[in-house]
Amino acid sequence: MDCSQRIYRLGVCMLGKVSGALNHDFCPWANRYVYWLKKPIGWVILAFLSSILLGLYVSPQAFLATAGIASVAMIGSLWPWISMLGIRGQLSWNATRCQELESIQTTLVIANRWPWPAYGLSLDLDPGLVPEGFDKQRISLQKIPGFAKSTFTWSTVPQRRGEYPRQVVHLQTAFPFGIWNSSQPIAVPEPLIVWPRSTRLIDSPTQIASQQFGTGSLSDRVGDEGDWTGVRPYRPGDSLRQVHWAQTARRDALVVFERQASASQSVLIGLDVQKSRSASPQTLDAMLRVLASLVKQFQLHHWSVYIDLEGRHEISGIAQRFVPSQRQGFLDRLALWSPDASNDEADLQVPRASQKIKPNIAVTISWNQRDQIESHVEGLSESRSLYRFDVIPEVPLGLLWDDQLQAAWQAFCRSQNGVLGNADTRAEFLAHATGRS
Repeated sequence: MDCSQRIYRLGVCMLGKVSGALNHDFCPWANRYVYWLKKPIGWVILAFLSSILLGLYVSPQAFLATAGIASVAMIGSLWPWISMLGIRGQLSWNATRCQELESIQTTLVIANRWPWPAYGLSLDLDPGLVPEGFDKQRISLQKIPGFAKSTFTWSTVPQRRGEYPRQVVHLQTAFPFGIWNSSQPIAVPEPLIVWPRSTRLIDSPTQIASQQFGTGSLSDRVGDEGDWTGVRPYRPGDSLRQVHWAQTARRDALVVFERQASASQSVLIGLDVQKSRSASPQTLDAMLRVLASLVKQFQLHHWSVYIDLEGRHEISGIAQRFVPSQRQGFLDRLALWSPDASNDEADLQVPRASQKIKPNIAVTISWNQRDQIESHVEGLSESRSLYRFDVIPEVPLGLLWDDQLQAAWQAFCRSQNGVLGNADTRAEFLAHATGRS
C-alpha cells in the first residue's frame, strides 16, 4: 500500500471520528431544557430576553429591538390562531371502500369564513392518502379566498389495508412569520376502508371439481336443503322442526324427516392464528391477501365457503343465497383484522353449534421459517391428501404479486400428488377442520 492510500484512509478515519464527536449527545439529561430551541418561537423568546438584558446593562436603545421582537412574536402567534378560527375543512372520497392499489378520488373542501384570504395552509396525510405520484405526506395550499369555499381533488392509491385516516387530520398554518403553528381538525364524515387486494385466480382443483358442483342442484345424498326423501329415528343434534309428529306419536319415539343435500361443494378456509401473531406486518398482509383471493375464487365457482378467523363463520357462495352485504362485512373485517384484537362476530354469520361443518376440503394459511406464505389444502373426501403452495410476501404488490399467486394456484390445481404431512399433523388438522375434538 503506497503512502497516498494510507493518508487517504487516515483522513477518512479522522473525519469519521470528528463527525461522531460533533453528533454525539454528551448531555442527554439536558435535552428537555434545550429542545424548545428547535422551534422558531424558542429563538424569538431567546432574542427577546437577550434584548432586555442588553437594554438593562448596555444601552437603553436595545429596548427598541425588544419592542420589535415582541411585536413580531405577538403577530406571528395571534394571526395564525385568528386565521384558523374561520377555517373549516372536510375530507371525503368518491367511494368509502376500495382495495389495495386501487385508485380512488379524494376531495378536500375548505371554507373560509373571514373576509380576508388565508395563506400558508397545509395538512399532513397518512402514507396511504398521499396523492398519486407524490412522496411527501404534507400538502401545501396556496390561498383560500375570503368568504369562499375551495375544493381540492386528487387521486389516492392506498398501499396497505386498513381504515383511513389512521389519525386526526389537521389543517395548519404558520403565516406570516412561521414562528408558531395553529391547527384546526378536519371533519371526516365517513372513513375510507381499504380491503386486502384479492387476485382473480384462474383454474380450479381437478381432483375436487365437478360441473354439477357449480350448479347448486340437489343430489340424492342426505342433507338439509332439498325435498323430503324419507324418515328416520331422531339423532342428537337434529332440529325439532324436522320432527315427523304423526310417526312420532305412532311409534312413541322421535322420528324426523330426511331431506336432499345440495350438490354444491363446501370449503373451510382459515388462518394459522398462532403463526399470524408472530408474523411481520408485511407477512400478515400477504396472508390476508391470499385468504381474500381464495375466498373470492371459491365463491365464483359457487362453493359454500366457511371462514375460520378465531371462530367459524359462513359465507355462502351459492347464487340464490349469496348476500353482497355479508361479503362486504367479511372484507371490512379483513381490512381491520389483527390477530391480537378481540373476536368481533357481529358482521358474520356464525353457524350454530348443532350444525356440523363437514367441508369437502379445508385450507389453512400460514408461513414458514423462510418467511414464505404457505397454503395447506387438505381434501376431506376419500383421498384426504394434503397439498401446499408457497407465496413470497416480499414480492412487490401489483402485477408481480398477482402473477406469483396465480402461478402457485395453477401449480396446485394441476398437481396430482401433493406434499403429504405426517399422520399426526394430518389427523390434528382434520379434527380442527371438521369440528371434532
